Amino acid sequence: MTKIQKSKTSDAWEQWDWVWHFSAYSFLILNIIFVYNSEPRIINFSFFLVLSVALGLWYIPFITISNLRIWNNPKRGALYLILGWTIWGGLISLTPDSLLLIGIFFPLIFSRFPIRWSIGITIFQTLGLYVLYIMLYPTENWFVILMLILGLLIISTIIGTFISSIIRQSTDRQRLINELTKSRANLMKAEREAGQLAERQRIARDIHDTLAQHFTSIIMHLSAAKHSNPESVQSEVQQAENAAREGLNEIRRIVWDMQPEQFEKASLVEAVEELAARWSAENNIQVKMKVTGNPRPLASSVETALLRISQEAMHNINKHAQAKNVNITFSFMEDIFVMDIADDGLGFEPSKIKNGFGMKTMRDRAEELSGTLTIESERGTGTAIAVSIPIVEENDD
Repeated sequence: MTKIQKSKTSDAWEQWDWVWHFSAYSFLILNIIFVYNSEPRIINFSFFLVLSVALGLWYIPFITISNLRIWNNPKRGALYLILGWTIWGGLISLTPDSLLLIGIFFPLIFSRFPIRWSIGITIFQTLGLYVLYIMLYPTENWFVILMLILGLLIISTIIGTFISSIIRQSTDRQRLINELTKSRANLMKAEREAGQLAERQRIARDIHDTLAQHFTSIIMHLSAAKHSNPESVQSEVQQAENAAREGLNEIRRIVWDMQPEQFEKASLVEAVEELAARWSAENNIQVKMKVTGNPRPLASSVETALLRISQEAMHNINKHAQAKNVNITFSFMEDIFVMDIADDGLGFEPSKIKNGFGMKTMRDRAEELSGTLTIESERGTGTAIAVSIPIVEENDD
């Protein structure tokens, strides 16, 4: 038998379980009141009270123990039902009014047991109740009573089957949701690990393509200075110093790329504005920013990627474009976000640098978010980079 796992969130049929508990004790109290006010009152009323209290105590585990504990262990639950039937049979033997307590058992059976067990237990309980009643209170209307009991059995079975199917569907859906949530968490973990690996590879390539070359250049110039005549030493040392400064700038850029703390107290627009202001002051390039549409927060992964792309774009402009002005435009549309970065620099032919590391990194970041990166440039007319990212509402779950 397939077991049903307990969900952290209570299902609707569990949230309404208090109704059955309230009804059970209401039936028990009403039965005591009816028997107490009956004429003539039964002789063993004190024993009747003891059995009533015992039945109330017997019911307590159904309040404190999860429904699914019995659902997953129907044999144990059925054995426990025998104790309740014994107490109930004692009450019926004292007064037929205790037949009212059948309202305690039907909800328990159909809400705690699988449907096959529920039908079997209900048939056993109903026929046993009928036999007990006929034995204790013989009547000529036994056939009418039997027909009424069978009708009640059929109706309760239909209703119970409906309730059981709802429970099964609810638990199956919850299990599916739990599995999807777990799969999503595993997928996110794998994506994070893949992103970390890609970032390490990117940093490694950055170091290899920039710092290693600068260090090699420094070593070569210093070695040449040692074997050069006095007139050439100053030139070699100056070139080594220039290579060292370029290497230092590359180190700062790599470290800066690794720290997305800009988003801790600022939005994407504010973070890029701060980035652009600092970059503009350092490189003496005029930067203008424009925002269209209704600005709103994007997913954290999107904002981080866009910041990284803008950093890379500004680095490329400073390194290659010889631009004087840069325009950055943020466009917030209904279901898409577009970031445009345009400069008035030298421009280039995109077809000739398809394998450029910086461009490839920006394009990869955009594609990881199901977006696109478009580059338009010609010699002497500047360069425009457009990044389009679909907007997906971020879910806290």
